[in-house]
Amino acid sequence: MTWTSRFKRMLACLAAVITVLTLMSGSTQPIITEQLASATTDDEIARLEKEADENQKAIEAANDKVKELEDKQAELDKQIADTQNDIDKEEENQKAIEEQILTVEETIRALESSIETLSTKITSVAADIEKKEKDIETKRDEIVQGVKDFQKRIRAMYVAGSESYTDILVGASDFYDMLMKLELVKRVADHDNSVIDDLIEKKNQFELEEAELKAQKVQLEADKEDLLSQQEKHEAQRDKLDDLYLKSAAMLKQLEEDKNAFMANQEQYIAEQEAFEANIQKLFEEQETIKEEKAKQEEKKRQEEEARRKAEEEARKKAEEEARKKAEEAARQQALLQQQQAQQQSYAPSVPSITSGISSGSSTGTSTGTGTSTGTSTSGTAKSNADYGYNQKSQFTWPCPGFYYISYGVGWRWGAYHKGIDIYSPGIRGAKICAAAAGKVILVVNGCPHDYGKNYSCGCGGGYGNYCIIDHGGGWWTLYGHSEHITAYVGQQVQQGDVLGTVGSTGHSTGPHLHFEVRLNGVALNPSNYV
Repeated sequence: MTWTSRFKRMLACLAAVITVLTLMSGSTQPIITEQLASATTDDEIARLEKEADENQKAIEAANDKVKELEDKQAELDKQIADTQNDIDKEEENQKAIEEQILTVEETIRALESSIETLSTKITSVAADIEKKEKDIETKRDEIVQGVKDFQKRIRAMYVAGSESYTDILVGASDFYDMLMKLELVKRVADHDNSVIDDLIEKKNQFELEEAELKAQKVQLEADKEDLLSQQEKHEAQRDKLDDLYLKSAAMLKQLEEDKNAFMANQEQYIAEQEAFEANIQKLFEEQETIKEEKAKQEEKKRQEEEARRKAEEEARKKAEEEARKKAEEAARQQALLQQQQAQQQSYAPSVPSITSGISSGSSTGTSTGTGTSTGTSTSGTAKSNADYGYNQKSQFTWPCPGFYYISYGVGWRWGAYHKGIDIYSPGIRGAKICAAAAGKVILVVNGCPHDYGKNYSCGCGGGYGNYCIIDHGGGWWTLYGHSEHITAYVGQQVQQGDVLGTVGSTGHSTGPHLHFEVRLNGVALNPSNYV
């Protein structure tokens, strides 16, 4: 065999090797892509793990705080129990009750923080579990398909038969032919080993992720049980707080003082209420008139706009009709001119002088026609209730986030009718007053200088001191009274939760609290049915 033929065969073998490698590179591409995707997934997993770790630390910190407060409560409970029947220790007993009230309120806030964080964690883990289930299902499908593809290859190799090294040595036409065949067999074997290794790696990864998924599901159930336990503790603490308020001599004393003050100024209080209600009714009628006038103006504006559009449409049609008529007239004139020119041309041989005159007139006529044609063509917050575990039950939300004790409700009280709820807890002064729902501020009263507890009415704001009213539409109003200062302004459009002012003790108020009312068409309803 000549060197030329040997060289040609070597080139052919090299071409075959390149072809096989090209085909095999198509199989390796998904592996590279999968590795890149795996890297991205690893980054995402690292981020999620970091977030989960931070959430877990926050939950543990909150639980430690709750445990610390519960231990403190146990000590105070014992102190209260040891002193409650001892007259000589009454002062000590009341001091312990007041301290316990503050401790229980702090415990409630710590529980609410823990509940919020735990709820966030549960939501995140549930979403992660759902994603992992899809990923694992995809990986399972990839493994099954990979095994099926490899089984087909093995079957094809079995049917086609495979050459042994002995067959290659015996069947080779020369040394170069033998080297090329050996290289091809080696490359194919390496590719098969790579496929097997990839399948094994996918299988191991699948089993690892499946084990992690099971562990996550177990942890999720544990977290859900923990959340339920926290919510039960939260409810128990709220009940305990109500009980402590009833046992607190300061609260009972406050009730007694309020009653005595009211009875001493009952006539003045009732007179203020009647005057206030009259003003409210007047305000309601004014607002209704404003709404009616606005509706009329909008209707008038709509009608004017409709009339304007109609007039524009008629004008457009008229202009189009005039333009059409002018165009028709211009066309008629042009046709007439052309007819005259044709007639003149027919008389030209026998009457040359007349033709010349007509020709001159025709030119003038054309100029006039052109002129006619030209004429035609120019013719703007506070911590939310959700942060405290509050569940909204209507279109309105609680107006003083973080403070949920109602010291007085709606109903008859000492001969007069109380038309709202009084929200009070120790430390409420300066708390943010928030809009119960979106609406427009229609009344703001500020300027009461009597921001302190008093057993009489200073007369400011009809007894409500500094207050504001929001119109929520559909006849719904809410009122917020006894504020330190109202920061909202008349005409302001507010959203639910926007800050309106801060809690104070202006007007007829024996201590800092928020008086909150819900009204429908001017009639006071029980806010407890809505918040």
